Amino acid sequence: MTLGKYVNFGAWRFFLAFLVVISHLWADMIHGPAAYAVWGFYVLSGYLMTYVLRNKYGFNKEGLISYAFNRFLRIMPLYYVALILGIVTLYFISKGDILQSLNGQFAFPQGTGWLFALTLLPIFPVGNTLVPVSNALGIEVGAYFLLPLIAMNRSTAWITVIIGVFINSNHGFDLLTFETRYATFLPCILSFAIGSLVCHYKDELKKFAFPTLSIVIWLIHALLWLKFPYWPWTYGLYISMILSAWVVISIDSRETSKFDKTLGDFSYPIYLIHTTVGAWFYEYFNFERSFEFFVVSFSVTLIVSWLLVKVIDKPLYSIKKPGILLPNTFRVKSR
Repeated sequence: MTLGKYVNFGAWRFFLAFLVVISHLWADMIHGPAAYAVWGFYVLSGYLMTYVLRNKYGFNKEGLISYAFNRFLRIMPLYYVALILGIVTLYFISKGDILQSLNGQFAFPQGTGWLFALTLLPIFPVGNTLVPVSNALGIEVGAYFLLPLIAMNRSTAWITVIIGVFINSNHGFDLLTFETRYATFLPCILSFAIGSLVCHYKDELKKFAFPTLSIVIWLIHALLWLKFPYWPWTYGLYISMILSAWVVISIDSRETSKFDKTLGDFSYPIYLIHTTVGAWFYEYFNFERSFEFFVVSFSVTLIVSWLLVKVIDKPLYSIKKPGILLPNTFRVKSR
């Protein structure tokens, strides 16, 4: 399989981003699936980064520099645009803490919180953010530093999974510890490690690939929230992680389409800017996250996202560092 010829998980990425967006912009949307979506992104990142490290970049100095440079281009330029939009939005339309009723973290950072806002490094405290989804982005950026180690071989992936299970178990799986397990760096590493481990075993696991069935089961599990409201915040997050890994391995070998790639291009900018866009319409809808507010905000988010892809993301793609086509004798063995 060659990178780029087959599915880039565009539709799946767009769907996960959409779940996050609708949970933030519509008050009546169930929130369990949005939490599953964030960890679904982590699983997918672990899978994809393991694949490209082993088959495109390699683990030597040149390959790791290319990997780091391309990850920076993918995450940071659009993030800095969203950061500027957040500053402008808060400066011009913030009324007291009213925008924090749209998202509790949407406010100017304080003190060392600016270090996180400018770097996305999870070693700094988060606090208020100019881009309300930046906590998850910080976890993603932190994972990029660890993934070359996790991707090296099956043993390092297994060790990371075991450590991740221990960390999460040590917190316990009750409702009170959900925020710590879901939104802090070390517990979240488990989901990246699961994605990486699945990639290491992709040849053995492809016999379990059922694209439609895996997605249907994922959706059914997401709807359990309606019957068992505490399920997502306890064990549901981990079941969703396994189901997300099943979806990823199931749709891995499906050939991509132009539409699928377009959806994938949109997934990151809509994830970044939906709250900021929504803030401009919040007063018009009486500071209520109604369904109408969601429809208008999401529609404008799509338009702005298209502009960002066209003006920023696409041009940057042309300066990405090429990967190294690794000969079979050089590739790190799976075992």
